[in-house]
Amino acid sequence: MRAMILAAGLGTRLRPLTLVRPKALVPVMGTPVLDYWVTQLYEAGFEAVVVNAFHLQDELLAAVKERTWPIPVWVEAEPVLLGTGGGVRNVLDFFENKPFAVINGDTICKIPLKELYERHLDSGAGASLLMHDFPAFNNVAVKGKKNILGFGKEAIEMDSRGADVELKAFTGIHFIDPEILKGLSLGVPEDILTVYRKLIADGNPPLALFHPGIFWREMGSLEAYRSLNEELSRLSENFLPPLVTGRGVCLHPRASISSSASLKGFVVAGEGCRVHANVVLENVILWDHVEIETGSVLRNCIVTDGMRVNGVHDNETLFQVKK
Repeated sequence: MRAMILAAGLGTRLRPLTLVRPKALVPVMGTPVLDYWVTQLYEAGFEAVVVNAFHLQDELLAAVKERTWPIPVWVEAEPVLLGTGGGVRNVLDFFENKPFAVINGDTICKIPLKELYERHLDSGAGASLLMHDFPAFNNVAVKGKKNILGFGKEAIEMDSRGADVELKAFTGIHFIDPEILKGLSLGVPEDILTVYRKLIADGNPPLALFHPGIFWREMGSLEAYRSLNEELSRLSENFLPPLVTGRGVCLHPRASISSSASLKGFVVAGEGCRVHANVVLENVILWDHVEIETGSVLRNCIVTDGMRVNGVHDNETLFQVKK
């Protein structure tokens, strides 16, 4: 079994965070999303992973090179942004003509990947998409809890016409037979939904996979990112390993926090962070190598890598773009 993590996108909805890191390296409770998914894939029995890169590709390549994961992870840099369909087509040889998994690099999901992969194999479908009932994102038309018949506007129109469909949310987790992508031109940008719509038109619609009780979140905005970290701090411990859960305060072992600092609500501090005396942090996410100077007060803030912060800050995203 092999898999692809989609990580080439510009991450526009997560700016300014994605001006500092590519979206797959954005940390959740101190752990980059990429590390979470590679761990999940390894534990599910996947043997190798490929990650596509375009935006901040040098940072992504450097991060992968320094990791020591138990399975190989390759980075495929795209000369132009190829989109979801073009990006997968670009690495099709990597999958050795066998069905594979594709995972959007800006989601967190707790699911049995191997079981879902095997269900895809057993179905004989050209593509199987993991669906979920999540009202804010329910825009895919599913008929009989099995066949996917439309996406986005056409799905909503089908539902409004009284068609026999339910609207569900796509989790960004795909299981694909390579045969359905061979009609795409190599190196040409394309949306994977174009391929899925052709399957529907040809009478071979993608299969909707469901799994009861899944935990799924998308980092679709700064507020969603902040809320995800806060939510994980309140969940039971070891709920989503290797992500830290169940701790209101999540500190990297190499973070230094003054004994006179006050940490309230949920606080995340990454590697190399230094929080000096009489600092107040409330509902704050610190990335790596952040320094908070003496007496500073931060509430509801996100602070990206390498920032040195002083004074009072409320509801701010503090960042600097690497030169």
